[in-house]
Amino acid sequence: MKKILCSIVWVGSFLLFLSCDSILFEKDISATKMVVLAPSDQAEFFSFFFTFSWEKVPDATSYQLQVAKPDFLAPTQLVLDTIIKTTSFIKQLPLASYEWRVRALNSSYSTAYVARKFTVLSDKDFASNTVVLNAPANNLVTITALQKMSWEPIIGAKKYQVQIYDANTVLVKEETVTSTSYEFSFPEGNFSWRVKAVNGDMNTLYSSRTISVDTKAPAIAQQQAPLDKSETTVKDISFQWSRAAVAGTIEADSIFICTDAGLKNIKLKNAATSPFATTLEAGVYYWYIKSFDKAGNTSKSAVFSFTVK
Repeated sequence: MKKILCSIVWVGSFLLFLSCDSILFEKDISATKMVVLAPSDQAEFFSFFFTFSWEKVPDATSYQLQVAKPDFLAPTQLVLDTIIKTTSFIKQLPLASYEWRVRALNSSYSTAYVARKFTVLSDKDFASNTVVLNAPANNLVTITALQKMSWEPIIGAKKYQVQIYDANTVLVKEETVTSTSYEFSFPEGNFSWRVKAVNGDMNTLYSSRTISVDTKAPAIAQQQAPLDKSETTVKDISFQWSRAAVAGTIEADSIFICTDAGLKNIKLKNAATSPFATTLEAGVYYWYIKSFDKAGNTSKSAVFSFTVK
């Protein structure tokens, strides 16, 4: 009993040591000084779009960024308070005076804030703004032809110009809208879409993304061996099939081998190319090929049965 109690005490002490040790090994960053890059102190701007940036702090796991209007001494509004893992953050701000500050964090410590003031004077440099695209995601591969493209509004923008190009950079569609979204039914294929903001005779650069639309299922695989209702005494089975390629996204096959006609008891399921070899014990088997493409389309072959004696 004494040995057991001693063991429990030792294990508990060891775990406590590990817990305390992990805390002790957390690097104290509280004396590290943040180095901010932009916006600089007392900077004046003529556009509404900002990238707040700073240098990476060793042993920091995240950063707390805050923006106050007009400053933190007598704030009328806390415009932004966010914790991020990167060393930059994009934000749009209207005409006003601001102060921003950032500090580095880890699970136990934080640095002191470093603060800078800046002022947004006008939007005469409207072209410096950037349209932030929201959806669909960049490089999306989808079976859904109808897509709603959306983006963040730009302060001062009167309208937005939307363009859609095919894989050969041929303009498929061009539209001017006053809202921050536009719906379009994409044909099959690869496309890029882009948006710019317009304010009178001023406009931003285009922001762009790509999208691939594939609504066609892969061709149904044609099984070649073992044949349906065939019998064999060989336990090393070579499964063979063929399938015509369908233009679109990348295609692949999976083989399913079951031990019941209801296909509920799956003996083997595997990504495969023809021929595919495996060893089976004596019994009755049912097999089929399921084909996929990157967009999510699927097809399924006929179900063949065979017997291993």
